[in-house]
Amino acid sequence: MMRFLLALAWMAAATLAQAQSCVPRYQFVLADGTSGCLTALPLADERLPGWSSSVRQLAPASGSYALASSPRAPACPRALGLAGTVMPLSLASTTTALRAESALAECRRALAAATPPAAVAGTDCDCRLLIADGVSPLSADELRAHLSSEAPAVAAAPSPSPSPQVGAADPAPVAAGPAPASTPPPVEPAAPAVTAAELDAVRQQLAQLQAQMQAQTAVQRGERAPAAGPRLQARALVIGNGRYAHLGTLPNPGRDAEAMAAKLRSFGIEVDLVLDADRNALVQALATYQQRAAGADVNILFYAGHGLQVGGVNYIVPVDMRGDGATVGSVRLTGVSLEDMLEYLPAKTRIVFLDACRDNPVARSLVATRSVAGVGLAPVQGTTGTLISYATKDGAVAEDGRGRHSPYTEALLAHLDLPLDIAVVLRRVREAVMSATGNRQQPWEYGSLVGDELVLSRLAR
Repeated sequence: MMRFLLALAWMAAATLAQAQSCVPRYQFVLADGTSGCLTALPLADERLPGWSSSVRQLAPASGSYALASSPRAPACPRALGLAGTVMPLSLASTTTALRAESALAECRRALAAATPPAAVAGTDCDCRLLIADGVSPLSADELRAHLSSEAPAVAAAPSPSPSPQVGAADPAPVAAGPAPASTPPPVEPAAPAVTAAELDAVRQQLAQLQAQMQAQTAVQRGERAPAAGPRLQARALVIGNGRYAHLGTLPNPGRDAEAMAAKLRSFGIEVDLVLDADRNALVQALATYQQRAAGADVNILFYAGHGLQVGGVNYIVPVDMRGDGATVGSVRLTGVSLEDMLEYLPAKTRIVFLDACRDNPVARSLVATRSVAGVGLAPVQGTTGTLISYATKDGAVAEDGRGRHSPYTEALLAHLDLPLDIAVVLRRVREAVMSATGNRQQPWEYGSLVGDELVLSRLAR
């Protein structure tokens, strides 16, 4: 007991200097800004179901792993979930959010297998995410409360084997729980998968914490945020087209647009949000925005959905565009060109985010007919004062993503909070997208801004 309490006291008193003495793979930062070390947690020496090694032994050297556990309360069974690059293929997720989802799902499966749900009825024994790629969504107090227990400490795992085998038998009990019933309990179904709302909350927490860490790192490197200048008037037009009548449905653009609108509003920027717009609705939205944005210092346009190029001209695809029998002429008549859209942004400084290079059946059909259409979007000649950011380089196709947001939008949401110039932020976005997609997608920028540094998170404050 004394050893257990001392370990908790060490964790509570951990400082940044102490974290730096921790092996890098075990370091993490908590939500309150304090630092911790995996090896100081009382569960570091617990073994995972199906493994003969402990948590600390299985934590990848890269530090890219997620860890979840049930509360260490007497009424709760021991349950753990770990997802990282050394785990089975089903858990070798390639992004922080997917690793977090896998760790939570594995923990809940272990929780359901440890004891019948009726045995923990009325208790708060659900698994929580503890660490994901060096960041914890919990504060030090929350983590301490989650791992506190008056029950005897779990015995440490044996010495690590040179090369643990996936699926190796675990001779010791996986978790301590209530005494078994006189008759074996029925086999329980697998624990429910992590819900979309839970995963979205985890992503938002991790994105905010990662942005805070990056901001702190930027300051340490001398990348100081620009001095606060005069408050600027900014207005944004955010469009998400996903429910196409003839081209199938894209699941993410609507969510991408809503999340981006919320992000910009949190900066004090006024936003016009338009979802699933046909051509008439797009034209009307542009005209209305032009009137509302008159006199603004900065205009921002965000578009998520289908886009294509014809003859070197980029077109935004309304939800009513037809795919069958599409021709160059029909695209020009029913699409809205990017060049025309820019004419509705009256400010001298314009920022454009285009998540519009998704694989488009109309574009594929036009390319197959050897028309003047091309793959993805065409490069643009940005005018002075305009910066245009593509989700991927011209002539390439962007991914819609398997999560709630596309890789590009997810990276934008995670990095726009940084108190850095937009050019630096977009470099960070490029790095994040390339990492998340295995270098299959590389965001690109065109245009040229002038004047002082432009920090979107402080633009209207």
